[in-house]
Amino acid sequence: MRVTTGFLVDQSLARLQARLESFEGAQNRLSSGRQFERASEDVNGMNSSLALRSERRSIDQAVRNAQDGATRVDLADTKLQQSLTALRRVRDLAIRASSTLNPTEAASIAEEMGTLNDQLVSLANSTYLGQGLFNGTAGTDAVAFVAGSWTYTGDTGALNRRISETETVQINVIGDDLFGFTSPEDVFTMVSRVENLARTGDTIGVANGIGDIDAAMDRIQENLAELGATGTRIEQTIERDLAASETIRRQLSQLEDVDLAESVLEIQTQEVALQATMGAVARALQPTLTDYLR
Repeated sequence: MRVTTGFLVDQSLARLQARLESFEGAQNRLSSGRQFERASEDVNGMNSSLALRSERRSIDQAVRNAQDGATRVDLADTKLQQSLTALRRVRDLAIRASSTLNPTEAASIAEEMGTLNDQLVSLANSTYLGQGLFNGTAGTDAVAFVAGSWTYTGDTGALNRRISETETVQINVIGDDLFGFTSPEDVFTMVSRVENLARTGDTIGVANGIGDIDAAMDRIQENLAELGATGTRIEQTIERDLAASETIRRQLSQLEDVDLAESVLEIQTQEVALQATMGAVARALQPTLTDYLR
């Protein structure tokens, strides 16, 4: 094969271009802090990176779901604790009203019971981000006074959250059963009845109503226990999810991040190689007298 000046030029420029690309790649890795930016640079690495990032996004979304669920559970727990406190006060008042009282004291007890009942209604209609805590998935209040009687106006829809790859939990309490609308008498009607009995001085009726107050308190305590179990499960799952997310983050760092010392050394090596190539090209392409005679 005849070696011409043009051939030498092409070969030399090709080698120089290859060195320039290697040097540029080393500079890009150092400046970006990443081993690769495009799939063509490392197909297997890019595939692993995409898979890990997809898994981490799924876990992070589950964490956000779980944190939202934990907030709703904690808020519902607080409202039920307040409802329980109000019912305990109603019970204390009922015990006092079951004894013979003068009309003024009886009226005062009845008035406080009425105020406590209003508080219970307000707690039952509590919301979080515009959505009721105890109304299922309905867009209305959980309870309302309709046509002369207390009525559950929500539904029985379950509000679920996916808190991990394999776990989904219900984070709402349905007010239908919680407030006794599936029982012979709901808590609001019951408190109103005991209030009226106290107002009229019916000590026997008030005494009989104490058992109904206890039953209403028991329902709330049962739901508090379920909420506590759900809250604990969510918290434990969040801890596991965060640990899994951190593990994936470390794996991504090992896969994608450059080693600073190695990257600096690579640039220095590529720079020396580039300078050597440029020197060789310069010497190989020096003009000769023959070039001028052609």
